[in-house]
Amino acid sequence: MKLTSKDLSPFVLVFLGIIFICGFYLRIESIRGTEVTSPLIHDAGNYYMYAYNLRHKHIYSSEVGNPDNLKSPVTPDAVRSPGYPLFLTLFVDGLPHKKIIYKILTSQMIISTLTILVAFLFFQSFLSKVWGTVAALLVALSPHLIVANSYILTETLFCFFIVVIGCLISLFVAKPSLYTAGIIGAAMGIASLVRPSLQYFPIATAFFLVFHYGRRKGTHFILMMLLGFALTFTPWIIRNVKTLNIIADKSLMINFLHHGLYPDFTFDETPESYGFPYRDDPRSEEISKDVVSVLKEIARRFRLEPLKHLKWFILKKPVSFWSWNIVQGGDAFVYSVSRSPYFSSKFFMWTHHLMHFLHGWLILLCLFGSLMAWLPISIINLPEKSIYVARFASILLIYFTIIHMLGAPFPRYSIPLRPFLYGMALFTPYFLVISIKKYRKNQNLIPSR
Repeated sequence: MKLTSKDLSPFVLVFLGIIFICGFYLRIESIRGTEVTSPLIHDAGNYYMYAYNLRHKHIYSSEVGNPDNLKSPVTPDAVRSPGYPLFLTLFVDGLPHKKIIYKILTSQMIISTLTILVAFLFFQSFLSKVWGTVAALLVALSPHLIVANSYILTETLFCFFIVVIGCLISLFVAKPSLYTAGIIGAAMGIASLVRPSLQYFPIATAFFLVFHYGRRKGTHFILMMLLGFALTFTPWIIRNVKTLNIIADKSLMINFLHHGLYPDFTFDETPESYGFPYRDDPRSEEISKDVVSVLKEIARRFRLEPLKHLKWFILKKPVSFWSWNIVQGGDAFVYSVSRSPYFSSKFFMWTHHLMHFLHGWLILLCLFGSLMAWLPISIINLPEKSIYVARFASILLIYFTIIHMLGAPFPRYSIPLRPFLYGMALFTPYFLVISIKKYRKNQNLIPSR
């Protein structure tokens, strides 16, 4: 997927340049002007300590221990995957300090800005270059993608990796090869180490490969993809077995299922428990004992109130997952902030209002686009390669929606998927415009009687 300035019209090239500059400005001003009240609480604190212990004690552990003593013992664990902590080790050269945190946030700002360009390369593989620039503009303006850079959390890095995977898929579709399939698998393995919810996605991709390339050829691609995945992901499993005698720590899976079993994120419909219902549940410890205990509790609740829980799991969870407001935070903010350009800058506030207004419409357009991509190729008036890439994007969006229908549908987890959301949302009008143009062209070719 080579793209040079000759491939772009002057208008698109200028527009893309403006988008990139705008996206960079929003991101750098956001990390400069945002002050997170407690930057190292909850998940963020865990990630920092993993990185600190890995770099200074050569042990993968989230325990604090005695940070001043590099020889102080800490117990290894496998609660969180090592992808993001490994990234943080590039910057965590000491105890938590504002300079270290700022280096981390600056690096995430750079990655997030590069994501705009990578997203455009992905978009133009199944949209026109004009529609691709519009989708890139949405990525540049997205408050969720911008604010995410101010937290020591996985969102920014994971977003970059899955957009890269989208680009690799577009390269594969343009010229299918075992080599590219292996690279795709390796990229999926790396991304799964950043956020483990992706680790089952190769199964969905296998369906995509067999569907489009046939059982025999598709199987060869699948095997190479799984080999690439194993090369990057298996070392983590080997470490766990060797160090802890387990394949994986199931505590996050237990929490994921447990936190998602409460309808409307409340315990017994009490407003005070919103966002953290498990804290008010007196049986939380019993429910979260192991995976079987959580599954038994979900089954028990379905037996008691089947319609209520069916509605929650099938209808409300997808809506919650793709909603604008971060349930356990506020608006686009995961953790509370004492100041932000979104509170004071007119330009920031204008882009926020615009994206907030468009959000619901983009969700609906994405839904239609994800369904239309699977119409028979003879009906879709688009190049076959474009259809294949659009179908892959729809599979990824459907996969994550289903995953979070099973567990906790917190909107925070949909933040890295925003580029795919915007691309498939614009696939709908792009498809309709092309179809209308071709229909009118065919009508003009019909001789009048």
